[in-house]
Amino acid sequence: MNLNHTRIIHFLTTVKHMNMNQAAKELYISQPALSLSISRLEEDLGIVLFYREKNKLILSREARILLPRFQQLQLDYENLIQEAKRLRSPHPDKFINISFSGSKYFFASLHLTGILNQFDQAIPNLCYVDRSQATEMLLAMQVDFAIACPLLTHPRITTQVLLTEPIDLVLPSSHPLAGRKSISLDTLQALPIHGLARENSFRQMCDSICMARNIHIHYKTENTIAAYNKRMSNNDNTCGFLSTPANFEISFRNFGDYVYVEIDEEAMSRKMGISYLTGSEVQYKYARFLTLMKENIEKLNDHHHILGLSMMSSAIDMET
Repeated sequence: MNLNHTRIIHFLTTVKHMNMNQAAKELYISQPALSLSISRLEEDLGIVLFYREKNKLILSREARILLPRFQQLQLDYENLIQEAKRLRSPHPDKFINISFSGSKYFFASLHLTGILNQFDQAIPNLCYVDRSQATEMLLAMQVDFAIACPLLTHPRITTQVLLTEPIDLVLPSSHPLAGRKSISLDTLQALPIHGLARENSFRQMCDSICMARNIHIHYKTENTIAAYNKRMSNNDNTCGFLSTPANFEISFRNFGDYVYVEIDEEAMSRKMGISYLTGSEVQYKYARFLTLMKENIEKLNDHHHILGLSMMSSAIDMET
């Protein structure tokens, strides 16, 4: 079977136009040459890809099934070429590869603030993954660092804490507990809370901390980000919210008269860390990158909350 890259391109371009003449023009080949290439591909595969009806092409059932595989082959080919190009570069270490797991707004802030551009030793190459993928990529040495919240934990991985924020309770100023300086986790368990959806990373982190202490948060509502912001601005004064200090200052103060009440539990905190393989040279080779992240983490955190507020406000405006 001669399933070469050229024939894959010929097939996908023909599918794109469903017209041999138009596809041939895009490919800069003659229509008979394209028709012959498709025919030979059909012979190699042993199936019909197109039915011809006068000047009209009809995609066969088999072709529709195989189409995603052809598209993946094309994507894999392009990725292979790009990776080979990177590896043959005269400066193979010009990239520093970093994965990020946590808030998408924080990930966007890493790009938008321009802080990473200050690291001129190598070009930061970021990818957004979940925590399990970040761990696997570190162990496979596909990335140099992993920035994650919550922290990555693995016997072969070292994690340095970049940021620790307490998670506390936000209440309407008219709430009966609003005058208290702090509450216990047991008291928190008895309060109705407006929460985020179960798949939200902040919600999952809060639930995990509480469940480890046999505390079950009473969520009166579970909300999308946009709906959560609406709850802030239209609260019934009976429910609280879980929040970090930065989020309280940037978000809640814009939506109503709220107070911040501490939760008397040290473990109730949000931590972000930067991880690398234990014994790896990257912590020494890119020591300035670690310093850069530590020096700017507070600025990035504030920017991430501001960006999140802006995006959520936009979502509310679009819904109303």
